[in-house]
Amino acid sequence: MSNLVFYFSGTGNCLKIAKDLSKKLETCEIVSMAKSFDFKKQYNSIGFVYPVYFWGLPNKVIDFAKSIKLNDNKNAYFYSIASHGGSPGNAIYQMYELLFKSHGIKLNYGQEIKMFSNYVNMYNMKKEVKEITEKSNEKLIPIIESVKMKNNNRVNKLTKILGFLNTGFIKKVSLMDKDYSVNNNCTGCTICEKVCPVKNIEMANSKPVFKNHCEQCVACIQFCPQKAINYKNVTRNRRRYTHPEITYNDLYEYNRK
Repeated sequence: MSNLVFYFSGTGNCLKIAKDLSKKLETCEIVSMAKSFDFKKQYNSIGFVYPVYFWGLPNKVIDFAKSIKLNDNKNAYFYSIASHGGSPGNAIYQMYELLFKSHGIKLNYGQEIKMFSNYVNMYNMKKEVKEITEKSNEKLIPIIESVKMKNNNRVNKLTKILGFLNTGFIKKVSLMDKDYSVNNNCTGCTICEKVCPVKNIEMANSKPVFKNHCEQCVACIQFCPQKAINYKNVTRNRRRYTHPEITYNDLYEYNRK
């Protein structure tokens, strides 16, 4: 049987993880959680790879995990991998809870991995991209091996205060793009429109327009080659980051598959 890995990614970190999983697992499909998915066959393993947003799951990942119809796949091996820059918070337990409450299945394995911290809206990012990326690549190896071997582990329970913080973020996230601006550096290249995983951007008069269902993945800010998109002007002079092994075309192609 085939394997399946769902991912959600803005700057490419989680797509990188999904691609590495696909290389190590036999016959593995990669599917974006930004889309709907219809199970038409049985899978050997089903994984969820996602970033941590404010100590929990992104809104789109929550919606996806609730709404998928597993059909005849409830006996598959289920796992999740949460990518974070600071703390994994409740991101693993949230997925455990969502899958159990929504579908009656238990998460067999959940693991977090620290990757390059890139929420540019809150801070200027570090310069040591290569060093941090190499460390995360090394840490990913045993995680993928555990998935391949179908290991099981115990998922720690939800910490309530972190759950409240994530819930507060989820409530306001969709409208946070109202504080985005586009300066005269914009060339109308459409990269921002292509990399947005939730189609929150459309071009009008060769400029991006934000449609108020933002996830705060900051792909549009990070991938813009002209630094034309900014958040409250605080990001204007900050460094930019995208995963060194993931291009905007990679995200575009996988998000539209």
